[in-house]
Amino acid sequence: MRKRIGKMKIVTFALLTALWVILGTGKVIALPALDLHAGFANAWTSLNGSSSDTMGHHCGWSLSADARWVIRLPLDGEAQAASTTSVLILPGMRGQFTAMAASNWLSDGSRYRAWSALGLGPELGIGLYMSNFILSHGQTFLVAAAVLGNVANYTQTSLYNAYISWLVEACWELELAKGWALSTAFPVEFACRADGRSIIATVNLGVRYAF
Repeated sequence: MRKRIGKMKIVTFALLTALWVILGTGKVIALPALDLHAGFANAWTSLNGSSSDTMGHHCGWSLSADARWVIRLPLDGEAQAASTTSVLILPGMRGQFTAMAASNWLSDGSRYRAWSALGLGPELGIGLYMSNFILSHGQTFLVAAAVLGNVANYTQTSLYNAYISWLVEACWELELAKGWALSTAFPVEFACRADGRSIIATVNLGVRYAF
């Protein structure tokens, strides 16, 4: 265990050192940004120990906010906003609220109760920015991953539980005006809830503002 922790510290230190060196070259743009999304969600839930044929399907909705540092590394070596192509690194925090309706009726005559959850946790994204790719406006193609701590409530009850979930997200952004962009995102969340497991897939629309 101590060796593993030591290795993690070394890797973290190396990454921070590399980032510090890159920033020190003066060829990097780093801006804080806020992404706000809302969308339609689907969830598939199975109880612990249940078979796959008793998996329930839920419908619902989701709201999310991502506060990120957008670190842009121009591939042409020039730290200019008009750079044609740049690699992006996006560390930050994600907060989200998800509300799901009760599931469909299962083969045994039962259904999973409606529930809602509030989650918060760190995330890291990597992407590519292109200013002249098919469209005249700048575009960003992004993949991100997050680990969330969640608190959930079963609707119309006093039952609460906490759980960890893992989220991966693909995102496309289209610049509209200085600082503003239209955003579409497709997150998939794997939640290990107290009584079972849920897979939650969402189709989101939103906006991003870079300060």
